[in-house]
Amino acid sequence: MREMLCRLAVKDFALLDDLVIEFTQGFNVLTGETGTGKSLVIDAVQVVLGRRASADYVRTGADQAILEAVFDIEQYPHLVNWLEQNDIPLQEGFLILGRNLYRSGRSIYRINGRTCTLALYREVGQKLVDFHGQGEQQSLLKEENHCRFLDAFGGARLGDYLKKTAMLYENWIRARKEYQKLIGDEKERARRLDALKFQIEEIDAARLQPGEDEELEKERLFLVNAENIARYAGESYAVLYGGMHEQMSAMDLLGQAVDSLRQIASFIEGGSDLTERLDAVIYQVQEVARDIADIVERTDFDASRLNYVEERLDLIGKLQQKYGDSIEDILRYRDKIASEREELMYSDEKVSQLKERLTQLEKDWREAAAGLSRIRREVARALIKGVVRELRDLEVANVQFQVDFRPVEGPHPRGAEDIAFLFSPNPGEPARPLAKIASGGELSRVMLAFKNLLSSVDEVPTLIFDEVDAGIGGRVLNAVAEKMAAIGQKRQVICVTHAPQIACFANQHLKITKENDGKRTYTRIETLDDEGRLDELTRMLGGRGITSAVRQHARELRRRAAEKLATQ
Repeated sequence: MREMLCRLAVKDFALLDDLVIEFTQGFNVLTGETGTGKSLVIDAVQVVLGRRASADYVRTGADQAILEAVFDIEQYPHLVNWLEQNDIPLQEGFLILGRNLYRSGRSIYRINGRTCTLALYREVGQKLVDFHGQGEQQSLLKEENHCRFLDAFGGARLGDYLKKTAMLYENWIRARKEYQKLIGDEKERARRLDALKFQIEEIDAARLQPGEDEELEKERLFLVNAENIARYAGESYAVLYGGMHEQMSAMDLLGQAVDSLRQIASFIEGGSDLTERLDAVIYQVQEVARDIADIVERTDFDASRLNYVEERLDLIGKLQQKYGDSIEDILRYRDKIASEREELMYSDEKVSQLKERLTQLEKDWREAAAGLSRIRREVARALIKGVVRELRDLEVANVQFQVDFRPVEGPHPRGAEDIAFLFSPNPGEPARPLAKIASGGELSRVMLAFKNLLSSVDEVPTLIFDEVDAGIGGRVLNAVAEKMAAIGQKRQVICVTHAPQIACFANQHLKITKENDGKRTYTRIETLDDEGRLDELTRMLGGRGITSAVRQHARELRRRAAEKLATQ
């Protein structure tokens, strides 16, 4: 096992001006005289994990409080997977949470240096640490967690049933959504069919051809300018071929030029080449003149054709406004809605098929859920025995502990029932929900019993206890200490305590003190060595009346704790 919460750094948080705490694996305790700020350290951990915090926490004279917590999660694949699913990169196996709490009350939250929302930040925090303190609503008090606790206690026995039940539920949900989409509102379905029919007929009536709009635009441009085209093309043809105003045409003049060149071609160097080149020009001019003549023939202005082209373009434009930016888009849309219309028209058969599938999926789910419930009841009996046994170890005798199975209607991802843990500490009294137990001491011991049973399967790897020893003493306190030490062998445990019977079991002992320089008050923390631990245990046992007998008692506590830990 590796430590989970490795490091807590706090700056300008109430009396904590600049504090760094290095936690270790196993069982960590924080002790100190009343008022030194032990619980303030726990407050800092809760705030850095996303708990609502007042601006009053910001140290006087500072603009903001800065808190940072470093977690080693490399050995917790479910956390690593969750971070990957949320696109949060790991930093060499570590997860770093940072929070800046400003005097204005505003906070900035960061996960591995990346700013994030409070909701995501809190979700991470809930997966990292479970808090337990007098009157605090820890996870065990929330009935929505009880089914998860029971399933975790069942382990591999329930794994396949849980996966199958959840898979069948997801398939049933998808089929139901598809079914409801198909049946829908019959009037709405009829309206949709009419709308699709109208759109398809409107598009089909237009008889659109891909690229037609571009060709029509070219033709419209030609027809609009037909008069000018005819005039200027006619003039061009006359100049080239027909002649104008008793003047010879370009072709006649070029012909004369060729005849003249032929007369002298044999007398000059390159004369034949010049003649041939000019002949080629004549042929090119003839071709151009023929093309121009074709243009002139096609430029008879046709008002009806222009009107048709413009009406056609207007129709295409209106269809584009409704169904797509181009003719190709319109035709693709037409194919899409035709498929939808066909699906709606022939949905009765699909509805029948889906209804049969829903029935079968629900039947399969109920069979899987029944198997899950059967194994859960076996696991519940084992859990009841385990909790009662653990509570007897904690000096809570004659208790009633029950696992209440509450049926749920219809398919559900976690099976056919909700689970609630009920407890009665006194014979003759009915078992009630854990949250309604009056005694904080009893609640603390019930919680310890659960944590010890679930410590090997619970997904939350760090447990923090804030003075859960309050209100108990004697043999009960010794039993609580041993139980917390046992949990510390499987999970990281951090505990604030006034009880030397608990502190003597710690793997690491942190002492908190308060100093005053005449101007400001400061909280300090020290990791104790063996001699320092003995001194602190002596203080916790004797208060101001420290004697050699008290110190010897402290040594005896350490020795017994070591012997007990060796046998666990």
